[in-house]
Amino acid sequence: MLLLDDWDELSASPDEEETALAMSLGAAALDSIDATLLKHARHQWQKAARVVLDAVEAGGFPLSDETRVRVHVRRLIVLAESGALESKGNLRKPRSSEVRLSEHGVAT
Repeated sequence: MLLLDDWDELSASPDEEETALAMSLGAAALDSIDATLLKHARHQWQKAARVVLDAVEAGGFPLSDETRVRVHVRRLIVLAESGALESKGNLRKPRSSEVRLSEHGVAT
């Protein structure tokens, strides 16, 4: 499981299940995921897995839904690439990477 196993790494590209879920959710739901991830991020460094876990649970989704977890991790990566979050480490390995809110205050 991506959030529990230290050695587990998200693939570089989304699989068919992730793509289908993201398409079915639509832009508004993806924006909501982004907002929830940002709500659970802090100004202090914390494990990326913690932020994703908190956001998935806040959305009322089971952590056993690996596809939804992977979509959340990909959205976390998008937020880091946009500058809304700062990151350390490989975000495709959420247990061994960290994120924090950007000090630059980039809005998403």
